[in-house]
Amino acid sequence: MLLPVSQVASLVDSLNLSWLDKVYLSEIPNEDLDNTDITVMLLQETDSSPAYHANNTFKGIAMGVEIQIFYKVDLEDDFNPMEAELDLMKRFKEAGWLIVSSQRHTIDPDTNQVTKTIYVTKNEMIKGDI
Repeated sequence: MLLPVSQVASLVDSLNLSWLDKVYLSEIPNEDLDNTDITVMLLQETDSSPAYHANNTFKGIAMGVEIQIFYKVDLEDDFNPMEAELDLMKRFKEAGWLIVSSQRHTIDPDTNQVTKTIYVTKNEMIKGDI
């Protein structure tokens, strides 16, 4: 079973989002920390707990991921972040993920980028005995 952030990264990659330039797992590398010319997504694991308890054991994993989007400073005039985010959340739902929370937009104080944070979760059965 892939790590939750790897599963989300794979899903995001398969969506071919034209507005997204890079996806990072766990941290943004130093060379891109202050790069405001690209839109990046940072994925961080929030949960990987036992789930589906039965017969003194567990049969699955509850996975959680924090999705942070840092929009480039000069967005195209015809780009609507809200529409992009709603589409992203719909696609996550279609892939079996639950949208736990969609936080308000904020401005990164260091880069002046508009940011968005979304929390998703999914329970997955474990194949075989543990």
